[in-house]
Amino acid sequence: MGAYTVPGFGMVTGFLEEQLYRWLRAAELTCDRTTLLVVQDPKVVISVLMKLAGGCPSLADKLNVDAFLEQARSYDKAASNPVGWYIRNAQTRELSHPLPVMRAREIDEWSRSQEYKTLMQKMFQMGLNRV
Repeated sequence: MGAYTVPGFGMVTGFLEEQLYRWLRAAELTCDRTTLLVVQDPKVVISVLMKLAGGCPSLADKLNVDAFLEQARSYDKAASNPVGWYIRNAQTRELSHPLPVMRAREIDEWSRSQEYKTLMQKMFQMGLNRV
């Protein structure tokens, strides 16, 4: 915080701070992917992310994973133009965690990726799959 008061360091500090937040968000996505490797069911992981996003226990049976993923797709669509992209980045630039709906989208996409399938195959070969 003190670096902001030193002339000329404010921009550098702001840039470094933004990069740190970007790293924190990427680390959170890595944790989500690790969770998927353990749970092996993207709908379970996404359901947990929905509950973390504010779903109360009394409504847990009414949460809809597919609707949550559709929300992520509409968020991506809204950010596909320059103004939407700028607004999304302005909203998320200083967040330590990605938005839950975006975390869900990442899990959904990664669960269908070749990288995930290869890791699961290697885990199966090593005997690290479900018991």
